[in-house]
This record gives sequence, structure tokens and C-alpha cells, in this order.
Amino acid sequence: MIRSLVTLFALTLALPQVAYAECEQSEKVRLSGELKKLAQRNAWSGVERSYLSLLETKCDLSFDENQLGAESARYLGKTMQMYDRLAAAKELDPQPQILENLSGLDSMYGRVRVKGDARRRPVLSRAAMPFAPDERKSIEWAIEVVAGTGSFEGMLPNGEYLVGEIAFTVESGEEWQEVVVGKVKGGGGNVSGGSGPSDSEGAINWAGLIATAGPNFIMTPEPGNPVLDGSGMHQFEPADVFAGGLQIQLGGELGLTYKAPEAGLALTIGYSGGFGNDTFHQMTGWFAGVLRPGELRIAVGPTYNVITGKGTGVAQWFDVGQDKAADPVNSLRYEGWSWGGGAQASVGYGLVDLGDSMKGIVELGGGWATDGSRSFSGFGLRLGIVPSVPRFGG
Repeated sequence: MIRSLVTLFALTLALPQVAYAECEQSEKVRLSGELKKLAQRNAWSGVERSYLSLLETKCDLSFDENQLGAESARYLGKTMQMYDRLAAAKELDPQPQILENLSGLDSMYGRVRVKGDARRRPVLSRAAMPFAPDERKSIEWAIEVVAGTGSFEGMLPNGEYLVGEIAFTVESGEEWQEVVVGKVKGGGGNVSGGSGPSDSEGAINWAGLIATAGPNFIMTPEPGNPVLDGSGMHQFEPADVFAGGLQIQLGGELGLTYKAPEAGLALTIGYSGGFGNDTFHQMTGWFAGVLRPGELRIAVGPTYNVITGKGTGVAQWFDVGQDKAADPVNSLRYEGWSWGGGAQASVGYGLVDLGDSMKGIVELGGGWATDGSRSFSGFGLRLGIVPSVPRFGG
């Protein structure tokens, strides 16, 4: 009885893990076919993308899939990933060629961690580049990763290297060698057991252009109470307005912290237009604080707005000075402008990397403003570009 209860309890604990690891079989079949077709065309960058997508399906990969993934990593110079994928293939079928490749990597490459600063990225170099294409690609990949992120973790061919002002030697073996670059006690950097980087951060850790555009809606209800002008008369105010149009934003973003969640500041100038029976144009200056956790981008902050509008129909409480039936308020035309402060927020998600420094994004944004007597609000869906946050991805 006790044994049965223990078994039932263990199965209950395992259920969430089984559900989490459920394989997306149909997607795996599609990606596997894509992987093989791309490999036949020697499109190894595409093979790499398909292999990484296969890993996301949570399915067990076959010998051929791991072998093709190892080949794409070899072509790109990602030697550590190549080694891991060959090892996964070996577990399924320890073919002599796989064993020979693993042995060759163990004898000709060493494992290295370069710990640098993404805000002040060092330069990795090797004076005497090897002739073997695979070794050259491995070094070129490491140079690219360090240049893009400040750090590197992987395998490098045996030999002498320089990162920043630190010289180090890579030797074959399974032990990891650690090279720390950055501000440390006493200045400079160190290899293995020395001091680590300083916790101090630079003033600007990333920077770039913001440009977004997409459909937008503007809403402005008529004030509930009469608005009076300086002479005590009813002021001309439009009736309720709801108009659709386009929103465009242009500005820049500065990254101020690199510790997660990465944060920064953004300044943008935006235009929102609403068109139809009523036409509104809103110019907005927006100063926002920005958080960049993972692929998300969250921005919120104050705005200042200038709004112009024209159309037909004024507030129901407006005193037309005669019988409303003869001259109804909804037939009166209005035109004017106002200004005032407000707030705006947006939540976006990065869809695609556009080079090393930009990211394509989709975001949902909304804002509110007031001129003291009337409120204006809007929301829209935008596509555009924002700066990428430098993160270690190699």
C-alpha cells in the first residue's frame, strides 16, 4: 500500500514535466524535411536556423539531424556546438567517422571562456592564423562573437591569442580556461583565478534609432460640463470624436544599464492622424523609460502634445443662442487647436534581428493627453525598428 502511494506521488510530480516536454511532432517533421533540403543545396546558414528550430520542438533528434546540425556548425565556425551535436549523434550511433571527428577536436582545440564587458567590448585576435579552413572559421566566429557581445564561450584551435591587452594560450583538453577582460583591481585584466570585472557601468551601453509606423485610433469625448471662455460664454468644443488613421514615431534610445532587466531612456517625436467626418492631427514629444527583458521592450513616460482638429458637430451643451431645432449643434462646423501634457506606454516584442545593432519589432501602444478641459486618448499597433541590446549569444 505504501509503495503504491509513493509510486502515485512520484507520477503526479512527473506529470507537469511530461506536459512541458511534449514533442511538437508535426513541426519536427516539417523542419526535418526543410533541414535535409537545405543541406542538399549546401545552404548551411539555413540548415543552422532549421536545426535550432528543431531543438525548440522539444523532440528527440535523429542521428542524421544531429549530424547535419554538426556540419552547419562546422561551416559557421561554431566548434563547441559542432562538438556537442557530434556527441549527441554518437549516443545514437557511434560510427567510426563520428568518433574520429570528436577525437580530432579534442586533440586540436581547447575550451575557452572569455569574460568581457558588453559595454566596452575587447578585440580578440591571433597573429598567426592557421591554414586549415575549419580552424580559421572557428577563430573568425569567436572574433565576431567577442566583437558583438564582449564575451565568448566555446572551443578554439590550439595557439597564441590576444584579447584586449591580455595574451593567452589555448591548449587541447577538457578543462575550461577562463580569460577575464575589463576593469579589475590594479587595472588590466587577468587569466583564470584573478579579479573579475568591475561592477561599474558606462554612461551609454547601447544606442540606436527608433522608427515605427502603423494604424492608430484617436478618441476624444466632449467635456461633461460646459467650458467657458474669458468672457464667461460657452467655448466652442467638438462633440465626441472617434477617428482612425496612421501613427508614425521617430527617435532614439540609449541603454543605461546592462544588468537584467536592461534599462534605458528613449526620446521620440510622433504623429497621429485621425481621418473621416472629423480630422485630427496630433504631434507628440515622448520621453520614456525603457525596460528590455529578453525579446520584450516596455516603454512608459510623459508626453507633451499639440492637437489640431476640424469637423462637424459641437458639444451638446453649447449655447447656440437660438432654437437648437432650427440650428442643431451637430450641424455646426468647428476648427481649432489645443495643447497639453499626458502619458504614453507601449509593449513590444522583437521579431527578427536586422544585423548586429537593430531589431525588427511589433508593438502595441497607447496614450492619453489633456488640455485642461478635454482629454484625448489613442491606441495602435506598430511595426518598426529599435536598437538591439548586446547579449552573449555565442
